[in-house]
Amino acid sequence: MLESLASPSPRRSFLQRLAAGTAAFLATGGTAAAAESSRHGLAAPDDPLFARIKGKHRQVFDVTAPNDGWGPVFALTWIATTKEALGVPDSDISAVIVLRHFAMPLALNDQIWAKYHIGELINVTDPKTKTTAVRNVFHENLPLNPGLTYQKLAANPSVVLLACNKALTVLSGMAGQRIGVSADQAKREWTAGLIPGISPVASGVYGVHRAQMAGCTYCQGG
Repeated sequence: MLESLASPSPRRSFLQRLAAGTAAFLATGGTAAAAESSRHGLAAPDDPLFARIKGKHRQVFDVTAPNDGWGPVFALTWIATTKEALGVPDSDISAVIVLRHFAMPLALNDQIWAKYHIGELINVTDPKTKTTAVRNVFHENLPLNPGLTYQKLAANPSVVLLACNKALTVLSGMAGQRIGVSADQAKREWTAGLIPGISPVASGVYGVHRAQMAGCTYCQGG
């Protein structure tokens, strides 16, 4: 009985240890946690593409289908409304747009769309001709953003625009086979046909993962 009165209760011991641990953490400035974040790529991603992600507010937009060109618009809407709601400058915001799966061809120029019949490959209709698209109908036609092109979008310091290299490899091979072009040649031409400012990334899912490791929240972009 005397021993139980002299010894602190289990709950009191736990609280004392918690307080001591918190004090130690504050005294060291949280260096252990900072080291762990750095090890996982949160503090300083080793890929320069993801090192471009800056500011407090970060979100990645995972675009997997053409979706009438709306994928990048979700990112623009998020940027505009975040600035409006929180009163923060552009420098506090980073939007990462990953064009992967059947959205990857949105990153290609008109010449590639025409040669490889991309409209037929991913089932896109040209709103002007009402026939299967033989040009990139999305590049200069972002919904709600007249005059804005993908090239201008990629030049926005608040935007990182990526294209899935895995999808590029697979889809270019499929499209090349249809027109009698080797897979290697098709991949070279598709890579050269990326719209300036759009960067290839190992795969779209890798890009989404690395963006999240760099502190981005996730949004399905189409």
